[in-house]
Amino acid sequence: MSIFHRSNILFRNPSFSGTLAGCSAHALWGVAVLYWHLLATLPAVTILAHRMLWSLLLLLGLLAATRRLPELSAALRSRREAPRLALCAALLSVNWGFFLWGVTTGRVVEASLGYFITPLLNVLMGRFLLGERLSRAQTLAILLALAGVSWKIVVYGHVPWLALTVAASFALYGFFQKTLRVGAAPGLTAELVFLAPFALVWLAWAHPHDFGGLAGHGLSQPLLLMGTALFTAIPLQLFGYAAQRVTLATLGILQYVSPSLNFLFAVTLLGERLESSDMVAFPLIWCALAVYTRDALQTLARMRREAATLRAQKRA
Repeated sequence: MSIFHRSNILFRNPSFSGTLAGCSAHALWGVAVLYWHLLATLPAVTILAHRMLWSLLLLLGLLAATRRLPELSAALRSRREAPRLALCAALLSVNWGFFLWGVTTGRVVEASLGYFITPLLNVLMGRFLLGERLSRAQTLAILLALAGVSWKIVVYGHVPWLALTVAASFALYGFFQKTLRVGAAPGLTAELVFLAPFALVWLAWAHPHDFGGLAGHGLSQPLLLMGTALFTAIPLQLFGYAAQRVTLATLGILQYVSPSLNFLFAVTLLGERLESSDMVAFPLIWCALAVYTRDALQTLARMRREAATLRAQKRA
C-alpha cells in the first residue's frame, strides 16, 4: 500500500481528521498571543473592537456563501434565543477584552493560567448549577487547583484576578452556550451583531481622526487589525468540525494546547519573568488537569464497555 493511499485512508478517519482539526484550532489560539503582541501599541479595547467588527464581516460572508443567513435572522428574532445570545456576547467580550489586556500589558502567564483553570470551573459549575455528582478524582483535581491558586495568592500577595476573570467568563460562556439552540456559526455571528454597535462607538470616540486606527499608520497596522478575524472565525470553524467527530474527552484534552502554548511563548519569546508563586501554582494546576483528564478517559472507556455490552445483549 502506497504512503499516499495510507494517508488518504487516515484523513478519511473521522477521529483522526477531527483530532487534527481540534489541534489546529487550539494551535491557532495559542499562536495568537504572538499576533496580539504585534498590536500592543494600541489599547486592548481598540483591538477588541476591531476583532469584533472584522470577525462579524468575515462570518457574515461565510453565512452568505453557505446560505445560512436565515438561521442568523431567526436567532436574532427569537424571544428565547436573542436574550441568551446577548448574555453570551457580554461574557465573550469580557473574556476577549481581559485576555487581550493581559497580552498587551505583559501578563500572558497569568492570563493563560485562567484557561488552565476553566475546565475545573466547568466541573464545579456542573456540580452546583446542574446537580452533577463529582467523582473522587474530580474532587481531588478541584482541591489541587484550589491549592495552586491559593499558593499564588499567599506568595504573590494578591488575588490573581486576571486569571480568575478569564476563567470565570469563559466557563460561564460555555455554560450558557449549552442552553442555545442555534448553530455555532450563526450563534457567534449573532453575538457579534449585539457587540458591533459598542465597538463602533468606541472606535468613533477613541479614534475620531484616523478611522478607528486604520488611517495614518502605514499598511501594516490596518492589515494586522483586519487579520484579527482570522484568529476568531477560522479556529472556531475548525473547533466546530472537531466537536462533531471526536469524543468529549478528546476535546477536553485538546483544550490545554492553547494555554500551554501561551505559557511557553510568554516565558521564551515575550520575555515574561516567572514569579516564585508560578513555580508551585502551575505544577499543581497541571497535576489537577492530569487527574481530571485520566478520570475523563476512564469514564469514557467505561461508557463504551457498557454500550458494547448492551448491544451484545440486544443481539443475543
